[in-house]
Amino acid sequence: MLLRLALGVLTLVGPALAQVAAQYTDTDNGITFWGIKDAVHGVTYGYVFPPLASNSTEFIGEIVAPIATSWAAWPTTTGGTNSIPISGGGAPAWVFSNVAVDTPSNPASTMVEHTDFGFYGIDFSSAHVSASVYANWAAGGTGGATPTTTTSATSTTTTAASTATGTPYDYIVVGAGPGGLIAADRLSEAGKKVLLLERGGPATWETGGTYGPTWAAGHNMSQCLLDASSVVEPRSTERKYTKADPLPGLIKSFSLYWLPPTSDFATTGGWPASWANQQPYTDKVTARLPGTDAPSPDGKRYLEQSANVTMQLLNLQGYSQITINSNPNQKDHVYGYSAYDVSGVIWITPNSNLTFLQFLGGKRGGPVATYFKTSKARPNFTYKQYTYVQNVVRNGAQITGVQTNDTSLGPNGIVPLTTNGRVILSAGSFGSARILFRSGIGPPDMLDLVAADPTAGPLLPPAAQWIDLPVGYNVSDNPSINLVFTHPSIDAYDNWATVWANPRPADASQYLSNFSGVLAAASPRLNFWRALSGSDGKTRWAQGTVRPGAASVTTAYPYNASQIFTITLYLSTGITSRGRLGIDAALTARPLVNPWFVDPVDKSTIIQVINDLILNVANGTFLASWDLRD
Repeated sequence: MLLRLALGVLTLVGPALAQVAAQYTDTDNGITFWGIKDAVHGVTYGYVFPPLASNSTEFIGEIVAPIATSWAAWPTTTGGTNSIPISGGGAPAWVFSNVAVDTPSNPASTMVEHTDFGFYGIDFSSAHVSASVYANWAAGGTGGATPTTTTSATSTTTTAASTATGTPYDYIVVGAGPGGLIAADRLSEAGKKVLLLERGGPATWETGGTYGPTWAAGHNMSQCLLDASSVVEPRSTERKYTKADPLPGLIKSFSLYWLPPTSDFATTGGWPASWANQQPYTDKVTARLPGTDAPSPDGKRYLEQSANVTMQLLNLQGYSQITINSNPNQKDHVYGYSAYDVSGVIWITPNSNLTFLQFLGGKRGGPVATYFKTSKARPNFTYKQYTYVQNVVRNGAQITGVQTNDTSLGPNGIVPLTTNGRVILSAGSFGSARILFRSGIGPPDMLDLVAADPTAGPLLPPAAQWIDLPVGYNVSDNPSINLVFTHPSIDAYDNWATVWANPRPADASQYLSNFSGVLAAASPRLNFWRALSGSDGKTRWAQGTVRPGAASVTTAYPYNASQIFTITLYLSTGITSRGRLGIDAALTARPLVNPWFVDPVDKSTIIQVINDLILNVANGTFLASWDLRD
């Protein structure tokens, strides 16, 4: 057996959209581009397109970087089908690395994927020139024109207190993630006029998400309906955000769906006493999104070897088996088959750190198939995608609307509220904080960075109206550690690497026939929990996820890659470490103080979990066929 402890922390958060593209002319080549200069690394990224009417699939682009840059790239955009969009709004990404490629002359060289990345907003329809000008530039010519449309995606002359004249709404919900979708549905159900804004694009086929694998062609299945793991297709990165039709920040947290224990809303956790009885609300959710630990419609469990092996290990340590969502308050020395919802996929905003992918007869659906479906049928509900909210518009402490990159919603992209209207920020930990900073709400050091930005600064309220609140402080996140094993009974399922492009023919045929089989579920097969008392007298909970296969295994020891499986350990509820998130000079949201293992008791607790878990492996009392290597 091979045991590898991957002691790197896997973050579940990504940076927030910060800058907005503007027109500029490169003085060296005379070409007018639409793009940004990243304020942190000094790298410029630009695009220009031929006439929109030509339906061309090409563009001219440039990346201008300091000599010290090892490499930079634009790996992803949103809004097109596996392509860069040429009209409408979008959120291109950039990546940067200060670590050189190992062997630049070798296309197959190993490399550090990147050391930083970010997104920016752009109105692609503005970045087009005439056919003659484009042809001149494409042939190496210089000068001659500027883009045919020069309206900026944002205005640097409109202050945050400007009068908004667009259609007013009772509620503006920012972010079509789990919270945003459900909040928008319930508010519109109550008769309120609701606007739901999402910076990303369509996900499922029904919402326009048409990017899918070739083997499922003709079955109207987008990527979100077919992913069987957190990373199954080549365009995904270790940060777990996808890159084309599906939302740019779609985070796949293995599709798991667990009902909350009562302790999640207890007064001991700082919640109001009126929140203690959460059961009626949980019942409302489960009435629309019921769960199952057997998502294949034929009722069979598939690829359960990793679960069976881990059950034997846990039984030796006093664990007992339960049905997870039938016993939500049991979270100590228990395990159960991984639970999934039976109806759909939740959209998630780029900076949220939790996702539920649900299953309906082996097919993903969810709040898009339930909450969003009922919302969009109501005349008092409006949904806009590819809409980037820059800041809330306010007059003193009174919020009067939001400012966006979509000028169809109102002059300068400002969307007003009704007299007693409200804005709900559900753009994730990073995204919501960034919006508050750009609205003059937060610590002074963050607001000073916004004020210094040539685009965002003029949109801030006067300094006298800044509101000093601890936005970004007291942030917590769950560190995770991968334990990778081998065992002769395991089918690693090719580490799920072939699921996207070329799955096993029998499994693909079975799934396309009746949505049953291996592909009816994501990769997790078992979950377990344990409560531990720390040296500080506080209780912390550890959580484990078991799945066949593994990612990024590096070891000098030989092993059978077809027999590997992973136990991912998380330090969960009760964690005491805290950090801080904020923005940098480019207004990109990022951790300022990492929240992992700040408290040494957190670290000693997760080490105890690891040691206890592998104890029976190390002393030979688990299975004789296992051999501790590392």
